[in-house]
Amino acid sequence: MLGKTQHEVETEYFFVDLPELLMLKDQIRASELLEQIDIVSFPHNSDKEARTAIVNRYISVLPKPPAEPPKSAQEQYEALKLRLKGR
Repeated sequence: MLGKTQHEVETEYFFVDLPELLMLKDQIRASELLEQIDIVSFPHNSDKEARTAIVNRYISVLPKPPAEPPKSAQEQYEALKLRLKGR
């Protein structure tokens, strides 16, 4: 954009590769369909590694829980006492 006049910017044409854009859109749609197939076939999939991979893929997308605030010395002491008592 720098070094161009207003007229050049307004009248300049850009090459848009429409087949490439459609292929990218189709790839996104295909990946969505494959994910749906994974969800539907999950109960029937006997391969343990594949089932674990499907579960891990969806767990990784979930939002992470907020970090637990650090406990004070008193709270740590009370928690330790409860653990030692077996509660």
